[in-house]
Amino acid sequence: MEDRKYRQLDTFRCLGFICVLSLHWEWSGRAFADTISIGARALDLFFVISGFLITLILIKSKHKENNTGTSLYKFYARRFLRIFPIYYLFILIVWLFNRGKIADSILWNLTYLSNFYSIKHQTFGGVGHLWSLAVEEQFYFVWPFMILMTNRKYLPYAIIGCIFLSLGIKVYWYVNDYTYWYNMIHPLGVLDSLAIGGLLSYLYYYHQDKLRSWLFNPYITTAIVIQALFCLSCKYIHGLEFIFHIGVRTFWGIFCFWLTGRAVFGFTGITGRFLEFKPFVYIGKISYSMYLFHILVPGMFMGMKYPENIDLRFIFFFGVIVAIGSLSWYLVESPILRLKQRWE
Repeated sequence: MEDRKYRQLDTFRCLGFICVLSLHWEWSGRAFADTISIGARALDLFFVISGFLITLILIKSKHKENNTGTSLYKFYARRFLRIFPIYYLFILIVWLFNRGKIADSILWNLTYLSNFYSIKHQTFGGVGHLWSLAVEEQFYFVWPFMILMTNRKYLPYAIIGCIFLSLGIKVYWYVNDYTYWYNMIHPLGVLDSLAIGGLLSYLYYYHQDKLRSWLFNPYITTAIVIQALFCLSCKYIHGLEFIFHIGVRTFWGIFCFWLTGRAVFGFTGITGRFLEFKPFVYIGKISYSMYLFHILVPGMFMGMKYPENIDLRFIFFFGVIVAIGSLSWYLVESPILRLKQRWE
């Protein structure tokens, strides 16, 4: 994570996290944020980035180890150290201090099935934001096997097949009037975003020069932006709403493919300096624990005096969650992550 390209991805995490906060906390910009579904689109960017990074780790391990069993062991050991300790610490804290918030869904949360809880009950519940982490964990159960066990010759077709599988199942859900919860948080509904990130990783590792030429081509860039804006606008065009409901993750994911790829190669100029602004990079680095705990922050100050202005309140809460994320990073996550060196 030391070179520029990954620092820029950390800034995307930071900005995406702020977009999510705009929906989960009261903020004066929320009406605009709701209009363009900015929280959902930010999560889609997270999924593309995650798909890219995870697939790149797996492809590199595939060539380094040349042994599927060893690669799988190292991958899951490192993922365990990164994800589980702080996740289950969060569950424990909520259980001890605000049991009512999690009582109905505790078993679903403990087993990374909170997205299926929400689909079943059509509600997010007290800690419903954990659905996105559940989807990623479910992705980890399958994706490494496909990447490591598929011949390089057929790997891009397998990844593209996953994208079309996700689109196809969303068409089926739409035609058969399935609740939109399936589209939104079912792992197959999110698979296209993750697989788009995986495709970017494949092209970056095996066809880097060709990928660079595509990403920096102004005509391709313009087409990518237009198709994303078109799909987003379909939400408000009578008769075309189905395009948004079925394809928004895919069309927006293609834009995220471009955005992530450009950041991997490194934006330059004013954009590059903005994306390498150290406070943004830092927040992106600690955003995992911030995402976990942010849902608790407003409740921590119930009955206490804090800024009444909703913008000042947002800033105040944001300072609190940065402090919590920093404590988590330096006292819990960072010491544990040092153990990952055993599985380099």
